[in-house]
Amino acid sequence: MRAISMSTQSAFFSSTYPRGLITRLCGLAWMVWMLWEGAHKMLQGAEGNQVPEAFQTFCMDCHDSDTAKGNLDLEQALKHPPLDASLAFEQLITGGMPPAEKPQPGPMERHQMLTHLANRQTQMNLPSSRRLSRQEFIHSVNDLLGLDWDLSEALPTGKGTFLFDSDRRILPTEPWMAAVFHVTDRLLNRAFPSKGFPAEQRWVTQRLRHSHDSYDIYTRPTEEGILFSWTRANNGNSYSFFYDDFEPPLSGWYEIQVEAKKQGAIERDISIEVYAGKYYFADDRPQPQRLLGVLSLSSPEIQPHTLRARLHPGDQISIHCYAEENFREQDPERGALIRQISIRGPLVNTWPPTSLSKTFAGFPLKVPERIIQTMPPPQTHLQAIGGGLQVSSFQEGMEKEYMQDGIARTFWHSRFKPEVASPPHFVTLENPHRQTLRGLLYSTWTGGNGNGQVKTYRIQASENGSEWGPSIAEGDLDVQLAHEQTIAFKEPIDSPFLRFEITDALSLDGRSIASIGELDVLVDEAPEERQWQIIEPADTSVSVLQEVILRFAKRALGNDPAQELIEASLAIAQRSMDQGDPFLTALKAGLKTLLCSPSFLMTPVIDPQDGPSTASTLARILWLSVPDDVLIEMTQRGPLNREDMRGQILRMLQDARSQRMVRSFVGQWLGLDGFDQVTPSLKLYPAYDTLLHHFLPKETEMFMAHLMRENLTIDHLIDSDISFLNQRLARHYGIEGVVGAQMRRVRLDPASHRGGLLTMGSILKMTTDGFESSPIRRGAWVSKQLMGNPLPPPPPSVPTLEPHHGLEASLKEQINQHTQQAACRACHKIIDPYGFGLESFDASGQWRERYRVIQPHSGTFQYRPEGYYQWADPVDASGTLQGQSFRDIQSMKALLRQDLKKVAYHFAKVWFHYASGAEPTLHERIALHAMIPEDPSRLGMADLMTKVLIHVMKDDTR
Repeated sequence: MRAISMSTQSAFFSSTYPRGLITRLCGLAWMVWMLWEGAHKMLQGAEGNQVPEAFQTFCMDCHDSDTAKGNLDLEQALKHPPLDASLAFEQLITGGMPPAEKPQPGPMERHQMLTHLANRQTQMNLPSSRRLSRQEFIHSVNDLLGLDWDLSEALPTGKGTFLFDSDRRILPTEPWMAAVFHVTDRLLNRAFPSKGFPAEQRWVTQRLRHSHDSYDIYTRPTEEGILFSWTRANNGNSYSFFYDDFEPPLSGWYEIQVEAKKQGAIERDISIEVYAGKYYFADDRPQPQRLLGVLSLSSPEIQPHTLRARLHPGDQISIHCYAEENFREQDPERGALIRQISIRGPLVNTWPPTSLSKTFAGFPLKVPERIIQTMPPPQTHLQAIGGGLQVSSFQEGMEKEYMQDGIARTFWHSRFKPEVASPPHFVTLENPHRQTLRGLLYSTWTGGNGNGQVKTYRIQASENGSEWGPSIAEGDLDVQLAHEQTIAFKEPIDSPFLRFEITDALSLDGRSIASIGELDVLVDEAPEERQWQIIEPADTSVSVLQEVILRFAKRALGNDPAQELIEASLAIAQRSMDQGDPFLTALKAGLKTLLCSPSFLMTPVIDPQDGPSTASTLARILWLSVPDDVLIEMTQRGPLNREDMRGQILRMLQDARSQRMVRSFVGQWLGLDGFDQVTPSLKLYPAYDTLLHHFLPKETEMFMAHLMRENLTIDHLIDSDISFLNQRLARHYGIEGVVGAQMRRVRLDPASHRGGLLTMGSILKMTTDGFESSPIRRGAWVSKQLMGNPLPPPPPSVPTLEPHHGLEASLKEQINQHTQQAACRACHKIIDPYGFGLESFDASGQWRERYRVIQPHSGTFQYRPEGYYQWADPVDASGTLQGQSFRDIQSMKALLRQDLKKVAYHFAKVWFHYASGAEPTLHERIALHAMIPEDPSRLGMADLMTKVLIHVMKDDTR
């Protein structure tokens, strides 16, 4: 059933596990490479076939040796096979050649010509198996173990320049296999943790961490919570406010609940973006943040809003509130009001966790009662060690307690009225239990004019609080900055009293005063309070171990896994137990043997007569995973007939797991995998933000998933009356009546400029350089990704053209000047018209009627909602496509719908490539083209995908 011989596997597992296993697996990769190297030799097509007379009749006027129009000498090529006939073949099968004004071959003649080209085509005998893609590996292991832990970023893609990561030419490499071993260990340890499962802990936070005073003004504490207006940092990034009192102790899934409401006169819902990342104080030192989810506030009453997210130690939770109406409102009266944030985790999906209940199904488990720990209210380090503060003096309303409240906007201040307190100004820190102190943590207070902020300090210790020893630390502090500053002692100290004396402070009027936002002690980390819970089977005998491994092998490798591999896995697990390892440790050793074997890491040979092979292949293509019980049970009865296979394909498309395929296939085919590479300029497109950036690709993914699952017709790719939008996307598109952050299907108005892939913001944005739209870039994308026009690479001697708006020559005139060169004209006459039709959309995907050009500005860029641009020439979205003119995007779509069979044929080729791991041969393209009816407007997406997939499954002999 598998491409890798069992003798190879036996040799692989013959030595002691796990010492040297990585090295042996790398040796296996070399053996696999040697086994397959011969399969990559070029095979010549059939020779001696008589050239059909139709070539002479319909092609030689332009492509004989004397004329060779377009540098294509078809006369010589047909006389001397083998040849690369794909370009001529595609022109012939799609009707691009002969030209429309020339005599056309009849159906039989065209078929003879196509068959002859296919027979003469140079062929490559590709391997029948390939390695799993990183997504296939991760999803398969997760589904087998009952996990949901995406570690795909820890695996190399290996994709290179190939279109899909399912390409059969992608072979195992040493770095890939080393990463597979590492990731397998991490997943097995998460499924069966040796230390046990951590107790669930719960936290509540109501406090913000220190922010720069220039941003604090956009928040306002109230009796109900904290009120936020919408702001962006000076560099245009979304400015997030960090919450204090929580940091995930372990990596895992956490539930985050935000209790919040919409306050004041704001028409639409307020969006709360919830982020995780490393805390940073000011926007001049930003740290990477990842968006966990978006919440939508519509109610004037406080309500809980919940999301689940993966968090890691060191993550800090931050929020960004988006509402167009209250941008940078200081000390706001309206906006998002957050009462508190509650977090619980790490979570398990069930108790006992699915990894145990699924793996040990039928075996009793020893399951303790689930422990849930409510974490105590946050304390400062000084409070935690039972300490306190005393001060030399204080001003009413600015008492010493404000140095320990965790809020830098409140502060202690020495007395300045009715009379100014005399120096020295100091704070005494009490350490009654003589805890070891390693330093102090100091923060200035935010806001105000900085008066009284500490410039220099001296620290002394005392045994009785009245007699002070020599200085143990002294130095300078940053002023007018609210970030936390650490004062480290040279040696730890356990004195019961410390005095922090302000030896110099900022004074605007010459008076001696002092102020501090926060002051705390630096101590050793407290012992871990977390409890761990071990779950294992009641019977930990060798027979249970063997039964569990055998069942797992059948699920992972098919119903009849190779006996040598089973024996190797059992032997390794047995050896682990003999060495005294715990039961679960031995189990992980055995399962790792299976998951890192060539039988699991290499895709199966497609054998339509082998039921398990069929099940494995369908699951890999449609779910990027292993088969479920329904598919296994059906294929165990024998080979699937076409009707059974069609039923299973349609069932699997409806399953939520098919979303993995949609994301993978659509992302690679349409190029959405590179969506983050270009960001629109905030000088030209100031409305572009992280919220829009997050939802644009989701529209495309959800749209394509809907076409597949609902079997909508293929013409929806070109134009459609539906899309998937939320409030932010609808606002960007100028569509009314969509409220809230939830993505949903929206019926488009017939007069809308939107509809289909061409006018989606994700496509329009990623086909630009972030500044100006380029008809060439967009046209090349439409030509290649949607229409399937074969295009040769650009001539090396011709410089790339990036047309600019606002010049004396119009955009079209610049392109026309470029295409005067004969070497450029042939491709640009195919590419450019598509791009011209999309000129009514700017680099952010918004509709426009005039171009924008950057307006020069002095000094450093400072974000402003109106941007830095001025209006330039009117947009001209007209053009000529295959001899027919169009005036705008709608009329261009109408022309593309006339070429719908070509669109359907190209989609069939791309889907075939993704599913089989190889581009279709010319013979296979003839079969794919025959699947497209003369009126493809009635062809459903799922119908076409099913036909292609059945063809791959039943007729794949490569």
